[in-house]
Order: sequence, then C-alpha cells, then structure tokens
Amino acid sequence: MHTGRLRSIGVGLALMALLAAAPAATAFAGLKAPLLTKSVTVMDFAFTPKSVTIARGSSIKWTNQGPSTHTTTSNSGLWDKTLPPGQSFTRRFTSVGRFPYHCSIHPFMKGVITVTSS
Repeated sequence: MHTGRLRSIGVGLALMALLAAAPAATAFAGLKAPLLTKSVTVMDFAFTPKSVTIARGSSIKWTNQGPSTHTTTSNSGLWDKTLPPGQSFTRRFTSVGRFPYHCSIHPFMKGVITVTSS
C-alpha cells in the first residue's frame, strides 16, 4: 500500500521536474514578441497616435472619444468601420507590412499601422 502511494508521488515529482525544465517559451514557439492590443484615439479630427508599430498577430483598437462620427478606413480596402461618438473597433493584423488608413468622412485625417515580424 505504501509502495503504490510512493510510486504515485514519484511519478508526480518526475512530471513536475520535466515541466519545470522545459523552457516557458515552448508553448509559444515562433513568437518573438508578445501579442497585444494597442489603442488609437479618434478625437479632435485626428488619430492619436498617427503611427503605431505592432508585432504580427497583435491588434489595434480605435476608439472615438470625440463628438463627431469618423471612420477608420484602410487605404487598400482591408477594413472600413464607421465609429459614432463613444464607439470602438478592434482589428487584428496577421500580415507584416505597412497599412495606411484614413477617415473617409474627413480625408485629411490619416494614420499608419506598421506590422513587424517580431
């Protein structure tokens, strides 16, 4: 009876040792930077910040904090979202590149998202 309990404890300890020895990054192999969401504020007829750099797989969240309706519209047609006052829109970027965008209601409002591989 004691032998079975000791064997179970030994197996448990061995498993814990294996897990502790494995690098924490193994579960995220291939990822070089943490995935996250960065914010862009839409207010006073401007995107703030105008330029944002993120790692591939991360997201941008646009939030209209002003009194006027705006859009976040990709220059290449990848997205187009109308943002009434108080509304938000989040988009995940899975491709590396430079993604200029604008407000289709106020074309002088411009921004760019740069997505890196790391």
